[in-house]
Amino acid sequence: MVRINLLPQEIEKKAIAKRRMLLAVALGCVVLVIFLGIYLLRVAKIKALKIDLKNITAELAKYDADLQKIKEIESEKAKLENKLSVINELIASRIDYPKLMEVLTMPEVLPANVRLMTLSAVSAGSVIKLSFSIEAADNYAVADFLSNLEKSPSFTEIKVAGFSAASSGSLTTLRTMAVNCDYIPKRDKL
Repeated sequence: MVRINLLPQEIEKKAIAKRRMLLAVALGCVVLVIFLGIYLLRVAKIKALKIDLKNITAELAKYDADLQKIKEIESEKAKLENKLSVINELIASRIDYPKLMEVLTMPEVLPANVRLMTLSAVSAGSVIKLSFSIEAADNYAVADFLSNLEKSPSFTEIKVAGFSAASSGSLTTLRTMAVNCDYIPKRDKL
């Protein structure tokens, strides 16, 4: 079918321009609505994130208070464990000095003709530092005593601090010797 146009071309061009303008405005409005929608979605998302941040900050503050309580409890626990270790150490070492006297006066350490004159002891951690003087009737007793100390696993760092011989009567000469050593106590496990 043949189409005949009786309208002048200017009216037709105006109608086409009008349609194009209407289409451009509609397209512009659609683009504007899309950008406005995207903007509003972003604003809503930012507000939601701010609310979440506020809630999380409040929850974090609550956890910070709980964390502070936990730190206080751990600090108290460490103090109590320290006190318990001191108590256990005291319990373990409560009989160190009686055992020391027992070991020091055993015939395997102190011969019969040697007398213990003075004794001072200072606890230094896991060892007891001893300083004592003995009196012996002869040089063999002194030698026996020193070799007994060296053989004993309980005594270490044995040092003779002084030795002297003095006549106490007509025929007896007493030997006096000062000794410094460390005593390692044998402790029972708790």
